[in-house]
Amino acid sequence: MRETTTAPGLRLRTRRLVTEALSDTALELFDASGYEQVTVADIARAAGISQRSFFRYFGNKEDVVFGDRVPGAEEVREELCRHLDGQPAWDALRDTFVVAAEQMDADAGRWKRATRVICHTPALRARYLEKHLAWTGALVPEIAARIDSGGPGAELKARTMVNTALACFDVALERWADDAGGRSLADLVGEVFGFVRIPHEPSGA
Repeated sequence: MRETTTAPGLRLRTRRLVTEALSDTALELFDASGYEQVTVADIARAAGISQRSFFRYFGNKEDVVFGDRVPGAEEVREELCRHLDGQPAWDALRDTFVVAAEQMDADAGRWKRATRVICHTPALRARYLEKHLAWTGALVPEIAARIDSGGPGAELKARTMVNTALACFDVALERWADDAGGRSLADLVGEVFGFVRIPHEPSGA
């Protein structure tokens, strides 16, 4: 007798498609009605599934918004390291966030909805800031090692630069999320970073 099986790759693709569809449904509800006003039951009903099925894909409502969308600290650190050789640290930070922006531009509708929901929900904003803290912890040592030859003032300068870069990214992100025009996030990130003038530091590499 021939046994019918489902290839692991197909199962993973199917799960991802269902997860993305469920996430889109939830984000549309959050964006229209407010995160706090929408329940898991509302999401499940709109998606045509049971609440039990919802929890097969997400642990809670917060996971619907964040999921695996926001890059982890190690991913951001690796991207920064790609840009640090041969150019000033501030330029490397700019290029790192431009790459992140380009990835978000490729899925602009979903990212814009998620950003609006995060910005308008204090609890989600707090979780997003936790991500920032993790990014700061990963990026500061890399920057500090390459400015002032890693001297005693390097850590403070690096922390200032990283936090300024994150602020620039957030300004661009919030403007982009509320902008009905066609301008890309990558363009906005480049423009906002250009407003900041940081003296080029001698490399410690």
